[in-house]
Amino acid sequence: MPRVKSSDTAPKKAPVRKKTLTKTIHPKKKTKSILVDVIEDEALPSEKKLASDFLVESENKKKRKGMTSQAEKTTSEISSNLDRQKEFFSSLALKEKSTDNSNDGRGGKQDREAGKRSLGLYRRLAIKFIILVVALAVIVAYFSFSKLTVAVNLKGETISDTLLLKIFDPNNTEVPTVDDATDSITKTATATVSMLQNDPREPMAGNIKEIGTSVDKTYLATGETYLGEEVVGSVRIINNYNKSQPLVATTRLLSPDGKLFRIKNAVNVPAGGEVTVDIYTDKPAENMAISSTTFTIPGLWLGLQDKIYAKNDAPFTFTKKVQKYVTANDLEMAVKDIGENLIDNAKSKAGAGQNWLYLTLTSPVVNIDAKVGAKQEEFTAKASGKIVAVAVDVSEMSKLAAAKLNLIIPDDKELANFKGDNISYSLDNYDVASKTATVKASFSGTMILRSDAQVINPQQLVGLTDEQIRTYLNSRPELKEYTLKFSPAFMKKAPSLVDRIKIEVDKN
Repeated sequence: MPRVKSSDTAPKKAPVRKKTLTKTIHPKKKTKSILVDVIEDEALPSEKKLASDFLVESENKKKRKGMTSQAEKTTSEISSNLDRQKEFFSSLALKEKSTDNSNDGRGGKQDREAGKRSLGLYRRLAIKFIILVVALAVIVAYFSFSKLTVAVNLKGETISDTLLLKIFDPNNTEVPTVDDATDSITKTATATVSMLQNDPREPMAGNIKEIGTSVDKTYLATGETYLGEEVVGSVRIINNYNKSQPLVATTRLLSPDGKLFRIKNAVNVPAGGEVTVDIYTDKPAENMAISSTTFTIPGLWLGLQDKIYAKNDAPFTFTKKVQKYVTANDLEMAVKDIGENLIDNAKSKAGAGQNWLYLTLTSPVVNIDAKVGAKQEEFTAKASGKIVAVAVDVSEMSKLAAAKLNLIIPDDKELANFKGDNISYSLDNYDVASKTATVKASFSGTMILRSDAQVINPQQLVGLTDEQIRTYLNSRPELKEYTLKFSPAFMKKAPSLVDRIKIEVDKN
């Protein structure tokens, strides 16, 4: 007989009991005694309950009916027991079938639900796994492909310096003595070089020339005394008559618009000819400066006015009438200018091909043919003097200047832009006795960071955003300009790995 599982906890197994039923046969009937052994199988809790209920109900029936006789009782009991057993097992089979069907339905539903739960679990695990793989791929791609290139253009810093040179001419043998006045031995060019080696200023060989020159020049007086106003111009007196026509000074000339002018000098105009004469006006004013026109001569007979007349070919000019005189400033400027003219004259004598520096050895001797207050429009100045011309070796000077700048440049920088042609020179002094000149050279250059110097530390940029990087770079004074190139372009943040950051330096 099959066992039915119950959700309740199974009780302890009861021992198998054997019931012996004895059937008594009355003598009236010829029957045989039958011994029936009923072996009870281990009952499940539900079966026990069902059997218990059935037995209780049977006992109640027995009590109601009573036992009429022992044989009937025995026969009825046997029959009843058989019927009850049949009913018991039938009901038990139905119960088990019902229970099995119920369990099968619940089990199938539970299996389906369990399958659904398992499928959802697998789906969630798969989604999480995919998300994890994608995130890992993004992280790997970020570290593998993210890159930042910083291209910087360095800003040069100007550095300036000066150098004093002691210029000597190796070809010049006219050198003063080394010892005191009692020693009459003159120095040679080699002795001059030896002397210069003890001078704190930088010695340099060059060319030195002493040039004597003279010059004269005319200058205009700038002093003015106001005398009044005047209208200045000239006219042509035209005579188309068959006789000459004399005209006295102050003869009137009348313009078409009624302006009156006079001729300054007396003239005699020949027949069929013309004469040019200056004019003036009694009332000078700006409106009297008229353009070209034809004038009549009111003093002539009316019949001659169309034959003898005047005409101006150029406009008249209105001016203020002044008296020129020489001022003290005129003389000072003349002395200064005549000295510069002496140097210009010396330049033409020094010769071309070298960068000469000039200096007047002594104050030039200047002679001027006018004094302060002299009423004249111009005066003449003459001067003479001695000029020294010094030429510097530009190539050598360029090397010295570059070496001097390299000495004062910091260790982490280098000279980037220096041109010897831009050196400016000034001749400060000339020693006539030693025939040496002191020249001051002024020069400048541009210095930038050295090629092996670290302009930007990539470690400082790790993980910074675009704005943070720009703020950092803007604070660096040595940078002229810069550009940032992110890869990929949409990622505006520096990589987290320092080796993915590249610095490119442009020194041009």
